[in-house]
Amino acid sequence: MKINGSAALLLALLILLQGCGQRKETPVPLAEPVEESAANPEEGIIEELKLFSKAVSVIRYAYVEEKAPRELLYDAVRGMMSALDKYSMFIDPEMYESLKMSMKGEYIGIGISLQIIDRYPHVGKLQDGSPAQKAGLELGDRILRVDGISTEGLNVEEVSAKIRGEAGVPVVLSMLRPSLQKEWDVSLEREKIELVAIGDVRMVGRAIGYMRIDDFQDHTVEQFDKALKELHDRGMEALIIDLRGNDGGLMPKAVEMAQRFIPKDQKILTVESKVPEQRKEYFSTGEHLEGNYPMIIIVDKLSASAAEIFTAAVQDHNRAKVVGTKTYGKASVQSVIPFDDVSALKLTTARYVSPKGRILDQAGGLEPDYLVENLSPGEPNRDQQTLKAIELLKQYY
Repeated sequence: MKINGSAALLLALLILLQGCGQRKETPVPLAEPVEESAANPEEGIIEELKLFSKAVSVIRYAYVEEKAPRELLYDAVRGMMSALDKYSMFIDPEMYESLKMSMKGEYIGIGISLQIIDRYPHVGKLQDGSPAQKAGLELGDRILRVDGISTEGLNVEEVSAKIRGEAGVPVVLSMLRPSLQKEWDVSLEREKIELVAIGDVRMVGRAIGYMRIDDFQDHTVEQFDKALKELHDRGMEALIIDLRGNDGGLMPKAVEMAQRFIPKDQKILTVESKVPEQRKEYFSTGEHLEGNYPMIIIVDKLSASAAEIFTAAVQDHNRAKVVGTKTYGKASVQSVIPFDDVSALKLTTARYVSPKGRILDQAGGLEPDYLVENLSPGEPNRDQQTLKAIELLKQYY
């Protein structure tokens, strides 16, 4: 397999540092779906690596403190990834294990997902019945420190790795509630968290069904179909889908769910990439197509990625109206590329384009059809966004 200059640089870094006293390892080829194109390595890449090689030699010879070769390697790759976009990053072995567990639908933690806003992690989602919810954390709360360590400038995976750990072992979070400028510490006991994609299913009016979708993971569409059947059985004639706080997940699941509402052969999504294997257009198969009943999607500034893909598809096809605030604006593909020391790269390799050609990450997110701010997030009786959705749907009866 031929690889491009960036991959050659990384492999060369591995080879250079293997000669610095660590055990020999053979670098693993880039994993699917990021098979590289047949382009030749960038001209002069090996020559340019001489600077790095010399810097390593000088550091190991003259630096006042001992630095392990692997530590130098990891820091070098982190620096290289930090020169890219904010979603590309180096994942050390501890973080990689945590990431793999969460994608399987369970992990040891406190039941929150995170979004980075203004260089700090914020609570983007709360798992029902989780330690975080029981302790009174709310959407939008800022995490200042984890066990006394500042979170400023850390990415989601780095903060998540600090919060997660062994079941029964507490973690102390230093929190700030921006709306009240209230700061406090809270000790939470970690436990096994099983992710539930569909967080709430109910009727909110005579014939209006409501469901909250928290994630797009392996079982999301299966749970979605089950929830739809439940609502149909209860007389649903209009639907509200709540994607607030939904930070995404698996793109194919968002596409599969969109097929329930978009007619056969209509475009759902385009994936643009330099990697030929990742370029693709997705069209509706027309299978499991729902009836053309009125539908509202509720979003907020934390709705991202797969949630934006689904919303953009139904909005572009005029299948649903969107209520809430502008979404997060993350519509790109991050491929995880593992290495045999159980570290990995998370690299942005493609971007998503909506049926009407909207590039969501460049536009800074999706604009709702009806801009509605919530007066008091977390209090259903003052949930202005849901009330607006109900008001819009009632005009059909």
